[in-house]
Amino acid sequence: MVSDASEGDRLDPERLSWSVPCQGSGGEDGTDDEVKVLVLGDRVALVLPPGETLVFTPEEAGEFAKLLGTSTAR
Repeated sequence: MVSDASEGDRLDPERLSWSVPCQGSGGEDGTDDEVKVLVLGDRVALVLPPGETLVFTPEEAGEFAKLLGTSTAR
């Protein structure tokens, strides 16, 4: 039986990860990079190019979300 689910759906069936393109952050080859956002239980992780990882507690994630909200409102 063949599934209609995409590869991304099979790898992340709960849809707890995202890829966000980074504008103007072109890598050495001239292509844009992306930030990976992962939900890990009660934590949120950001995997930044070139692979550095930030892990936020729930409180830190809330503060970061507020910061992002104010930056996009400008």
